[in-house]
Amino acid sequence: MTIKASFHGNTLTISQTYAAPRSAVFEAWIETSQVEQWWGCAQTTAVRSQIEPRVGGAYNHHMTIDNAGEFPALSKFVEFDPPKRLAYVTLSPDGDGEMKVTVDFIETDTGTRVELQHEGIPTDTAAPLPPNMPEIIQAGWTAALGKLEDFLLKRAA
Repeated sequence: MTIKASFHGNTLTISQTYAAPRSAVFEAWIETSQVEQWWGCAQTTAVRSQIEPRVGGAYNHHMTIDNAGEFPALSKFVEFDPPKRLAYVTLSPDGDGEMKVTVDFIETDTGTRVELQHEGIPTDTAAPLPPNMPEIIQAGWTAALGKLEDFLLKRAA
């Protein structure tokens, strides 16, 4: 499937349709053992997750990237409406503010469309952040959603 992405201001919108039921796609986002199999950018080699699926609960992922170490993404759920929507907030990479990720799970004739909005991405980055932070985050989500597709296909086989 084709991943569609666009960037407006400091918000990334990205979507992909999966040939899987909405409940299965939603569970892949909230079941620790499933998330650990697909979460992270293309260079992620291992993931440890802590997920408390409820408003106020943790949505934490520690991604290991070979030769670069472990990168924590510590978040908390601010919306939780199974199997339709989840949203969480996390500290901005510059430590100055929050980013919010909202994920909608929409039933289609062919499966489930995931529509993700990642808000609050730093666009005026200065050291220690790289100047291309929006592109890095988009590449990370594109890779993760592709890995989710592979994961769902393997489960269905």
